[in-house]
Amino acid sequence: MEDTGRGVLPKRHQKLFHSTLAVALPTILSRVFGFLRDVIQAFYMGTGRSMDAFTIAYVIPNLLRRLSGEGAMTAAFIPVFTQIKKEKTKAELWRFANIFFYDLTLLMALVTVLGIVASPLLVKIIGLGFKDIAGKWELTTSLTRIMFPYIFLISLAALAMAILNAFHKFFVPALTPVLFNLAIITAALFLANKVAEPAYVFAGGVVAGGVLQLGLQLPFLWKQGMRFTPLLSFRHPAVRKVGKLMIPGIFGVGISQINFALSRMIASLLEEGSVSSLYFASRVQEFTLGIFSIALSIALLPTLSEYAAEKDIDSIKATLGFSFKLIFFVTIPAAIGLLVLNREIIEVLFQRGLFNAQSTTMSAQCLLYFSLSLPFLSGVKIMAPAFYSLKDTKTPVIVAFWVMIAYLLLSVILMRPLRVGGIALALSLASALNFGLLFYLLERKIGVLSKKPLLVSAGKALVSAAIMGGGVSCLILRVGFNTATPVGKVGLLALVVASGIMVYFLLQWLINRDEAREVVKLFQWRLSPGKEKEK
Repeated sequence: MEDTGRGVLPKRHQKLFHSTLAVALPTILSRVFGFLRDVIQAFYMGTGRSMDAFTIAYVIPNLLRRLSGEGAMTAAFIPVFTQIKKEKTKAELWRFANIFFYDLTLLMALVTVLGIVASPLLVKIIGLGFKDIAGKWELTTSLTRIMFPYIFLISLAALAMAILNAFHKFFVPALTPVLFNLAIITAALFLANKVAEPAYVFAGGVVAGGVLQLGLQLPFLWKQGMRFTPLLSFRHPAVRKVGKLMIPGIFGVGISQINFALSRMIASLLEEGSVSSLYFASRVQEFTLGIFSIALSIALLPTLSEYAAEKDIDSIKATLGFSFKLIFFVTIPAAIGLLVLNREIIEVLFQRGLFNAQSTTMSAQCLLYFSLSLPFLSGVKIMAPAFYSLKDTKTPVIVAFWVMIAYLLLSVILMRPLRVGGIALALSLASALNFGLLFYLLERKIGVLSKKPLLVSAGKALVSAAIMGGGVSCLILRVGFNTATPVGKVGLLALVVASGIMVYFLLQWLINRDEAREVVKLFQWRLSPGKEKEK
């Protein structure tokens, strides 16, 4: 990582890390409440009929949330909005924002109505294997209809997030998922044990959460300067530009989410509980991903868009190199940790109520294979903003098409011997392919990135993480985890994880001291009032 020679990070890296922390801190809080939500879902629905139905019903709104909130719409909107902010007047900027807001409102209202009407057909496609199980298809259809308005709400919330992010306001948008999770948790705690089918309570909580996610951001948009003047114009040049970037981007940026939606469809053909096992394993994976990688990718897009508007390719390359090193430092040990502690993590988090030992076994197998994808998924999330900051939607689409084909072929091959674990492994292998192709094509677009420092950084992280993983694997056996009480297992797992983190950082300090120091500097700068003023 760069250093100015005075022990202080370059200002562009300070700003990026400050923005990343502004996203990461509320994201961590959101993930904690998300886990509480998942624990409650596991308790009331396990991995049986209700949870399978809820998971499939939630696929469509969740997919659109990922594509808009963390993908195509944000990736297409922010570069255009940033360019107008730089080149035009405030009046023109807010006119465009108002037009886009009401265009999106009308479009998503139509999508919501059509989706509610077409829910039976959509469930037949996504829940392909449910039609032969009595009552499962009907329950899934009802849940889909209840949750479809969430698409409308979260799309507008994602637009609000994009506008605030373009002004480098990250904390409040990143905090909205906390309200989403709290809405579901509150509904479940008061109502889930009072109804015959708890899945309906969770579905209602999803919609209530969407209302809160949008509502929290509206006052901050008003404060920023948006007055929500009703305007419609699908012919506005900037609206058309966003549309042209967004349509192919839905496929390009969202390939991992599209593939995950396909994985649920394929899993519905396997034994009951397969869909739910993929869900719970993915939640653990997403927690690890969301702590830093998603936060960094959200902070990257406005930064890279500004460099792209200035045609400053050197700064884009330097920022990407810096981001890759941060990603390697965090995700490689996280991947090894999930690899060696997959069963213990699933058991401590979810095994209670209707989530039994068999549920743990299936979910742990999925988590084992998912762990392999963490560095690759994280790398894709920081490369995608680079393409979209340069208004290149064609390249990610081409890559996404071949990655999807590869994923489908791998799923068919691997699900036979490994069952639902094969689907998870196919997703990880597809993520690695996606990463490799995007990296190669990004270099062709902006020039060669300095790979030697990146490979050295990744290699040292891998060596440290491998030693840590061996130590953690031995330690979990020595502390008697399997014979401990449920409460004892929580404490023992926390002890083992904390020990692993300390061992990893100590090893990095010994074999990769310069980079470990830079990570320490990041936090020292963030916590220092003097450095804050330098911003």
